[in-house]
Amino acid sequence: MKRKNKLGYIFCAALLGLAGCSGNGSQTTTGGGGGTQQPASLTLTLTSKPDVTLTNISVLSATVSITGLTLNPTSGNAVPLTLSPAAYPVDLTRLQADTALLGVASLPAGTYSSATVTFSAPTLTLDNQSGTTLNGTCLTGTICKIVLPAGSSQVTSTPFPLTLTAGQSSGISLNLNLNDALTVTSGTVALNFSAADTFNVETLPRVGTPSGALDLIEDFVGLVTATSSTSITVKASSGITLQIALPSTVVIEDPQGLCAALNATCLVANQTVVSVDATVNSAGALTLVSADLLSATPQDELEGTLVTTATAAQFNLVVANKVVASASSPSTLTSANPGDVFLVTLANPTFAVDLDEFFNNALLPPANVTTLFAGVGDLVNGQDVMVHVTAATGAAATGDQAVTADRVLLRFTRTTGMVQTVSGQTFTLSNLPPFMTFASNPLVDTITGVTNFDRVADVNSLAVGQTASIRALMLSRSSFNFYAAKVRVQP
Repeated sequence: MKRKNKLGYIFCAALLGLAGCSGNGSQTTTGGGGGTQQPASLTLTLTSKPDVTLTNISVLSATVSITGLTLNPTSGNAVPLTLSPAAYPVDLTRLQADTALLGVASLPAGTYSSATVTFSAPTLTLDNQSGTTLNGTCLTGTICKIVLPAGSSQVTSTPFPLTLTAGQSSGISLNLNLNDALTVTSGTVALNFSAADTFNVETLPRVGTPSGALDLIEDFVGLVTATSSTSITVKASSGITLQIALPSTVVIEDPQGLCAALNATCLVANQTVVSVDATVNSAGALTLVSADLLSATPQDELEGTLVTTATAAQFNLVVANKVVASASSPSTLTSANPGDVFLVTLANPTFAVDLDEFFNNALLPPANVTTLFAGVGDLVNGQDVMVHVTAATGAAATGDQAVTADRVLLRFTRTTGMVQTVSGQTFTLSNLPPFMTFASNPLVDTITGVTNFDRVADVNSLAVGQTASIRALMLSRSSFNFYAAKVRVQP
């Protein structure tokens, strides 16, 4: 299915099905001035820019919760955005190519000089090959977790001061710039949320966003918890819940052959695990673009970034998502958090590729990729994989979390580099994270009608020297190192 075609017919469902509702369950709030004017509506989304200057240190995970976000008028009271959950968890390594919907604020008309964002203590998972111990505990040659102090940021960059009129519906996107906020000095890693240029702010929609939408939410993984004829509700392991309107034609992507119907009946409450893509409209409401079927029934699973070990059938997995099958699932799995590091041991494993957006696309036949991910020899640093867990032991506190797995599903890597060359539908990247090694600059293939572009119109609009983030299938034996579903040029 060509992805761009999917986006053409979904917007009327957003207006009819969920107009005026916040897609992530956040309630709108009012404050500031008084009077009886109709309030303005402001949708807020979040992306990130990774640090691309680190030497021999790779950030494998950067997790933090946003504990508060207020819009500050030039006069009157600050207006808080009601976050749901109240401590809103984000994985900044995934947001280099993805987008989080923070919510919708109902604001009195007027001018707003800034926004204030407060954060919990962030946790970084690092591959430290720097030759020195970091923060007193992270030994060189290891993968380790570092917890840093909580903080806050005053956001004043353009488009602030932001003037909103009565009844106006608009949106802004905050880009958390780790390239400026994250530093390593004399063996100490620090994250300064109050540093200059910690946030870049843009008025939505960004260049490349489909016509009629403010933004795109992509690869949101979770369990379908409710369905109706007009919407579905999907809950992630992080606790974030999205209510998503259904278009007249529901696009199901099913590369594993889990549901022959390929329609909305494949989405079963409390059974189906999905990766969903959705548009955000001017009211902050979501409409489904596609649902990628990951499991027909919940199974114990972990997804994250793969780092190889010296043993062929073992690798480290830095957790991004989890699926817990039932209350009787191992406590090691139920207590796992993003950024945790698991040692995965494979036992008679099967291998598969989650084609997601590339499902049923003639420009990328399945055999072009599925035959290249068929055994332990195809596992390389930086791949995003989901494993089916058959046994689990250990705990984060003791640093010995481990699972046995019998299935490995290749999913989409997020990474960032500098554009070196552009040719036809392809481009090359340099300066990728140090733990990802290539004999030469890796080649990224884009698929016409499928690959989404962000802050740039298309592949031919890329320029040498730009910093670009991708969400892509990563294969070691292909002529293309990456097949990109998303290309985002960083500010």
